[in-house]
Amino acid sequence: MIVEPRSIAIIASREDVSTLAACIRSAIQACKDRRAVVDVLVNGNPELAHNIAGLCVDVPPTCVLRVWRIQQGDKAHAWNEYVHRIWASDGDAIFLDGYVEVEPDSFDALDRGLATAPEAQGATGVPTCGRSALHLRALMLSEGGFHGNLNLIRAGVMAKLRASGFRLPLGLYRTDSVTGAVLMLGLDPAANHWDRRRIAVVPDAIWNVRSMERITFKNILGQWKRMLRQAQGVLENRAVREHLIVRGLAPHLLPSTAHGLVNGWITAQPAQARRLFIKQPLCAWVAWRLRVPRDWSAADIAPVVVPAPVKRHSIV
Repeated sequence: MIVEPRSIAIIASREDVSTLAACIRSAIQACKDRRAVVDVLVNGNPELAHNIAGLCVDVPPTCVLRVWRIQQGDKAHAWNEYVHRIWASDGDAIFLDGYVEVEPDSFDALDRGLATAPEAQGATGVPTCGRSALHLRALMLSEGGFHGNLNLIRAGVMAKLRASGFRLPLGLYRTDSVTGAVLMLGLDPAANHWDRRRIAVVPDAIWNVRSMERITFKNILGQWKRMLRQAQGVLENRAVREHLIVRGLAPHLLPSTAHGLVNGWITAQPAQARRLFIKQPLCAWVAWRLRVPRDWSAADIAPVVVPAPVKRHSIV
């Protein structure tokens, strides 16, 4: 039996070096000496890319570790770059956020979950830490879902996404929700019904997140920004549902930006938008902010591998 190598994509941007290093270390350990290519996609933070590359020097001989500097700071763009430029068509693709630490058996658990669900196009881990973890875990196990902290997409599905030209809209907050929706619709909303069995929810694929520091102005500001992103996520979910489920349009025809996605939905469904804005005023403010297009010119710059400087420390 030929065992395919693991392809790991770690998406990072605002993490500190120690947090990202712990994530990389946990991913390498979870590979358990199986051949693997671990790609660290640092978007919009060249200093972090340089600093983490300085640590990536001593890894197992079975593992290839690459740190990529991606000029545009955006998770959706980093995901797109991995699908279309970086993934080497070699094995299923496992995605991690740069601030998590996976448990040593989590990757094997994803494999086991897929083995018992041949109809699944991907698999997802479930949260065990955080205030809403227990509720979200139970919801995912009963109704399905796709979690952005740790998930897997089959190699064949990755190849189809690449061939179709599918890209997540730039500036998207709900990257996992949109990706999960596309998978549950079998990549073709016109031909397939929503089927949660297309994503295997694996209760043994888990991770940890370092606890938040004491309350500071920076943390309070961060929480406010999260609230704004969550309000944007509500708008995105409405717009994506309109595109994929109501209109049955192909995923690769999604607007290229979250700005275009949300504003297109507001224009097409003004009555629905008004009702949402009355119920959730923060969504109205976020929609007003999204009226101004963002400069995405840096997204045209190809990612580059950051060479490791003179050996200083070991990541493992």
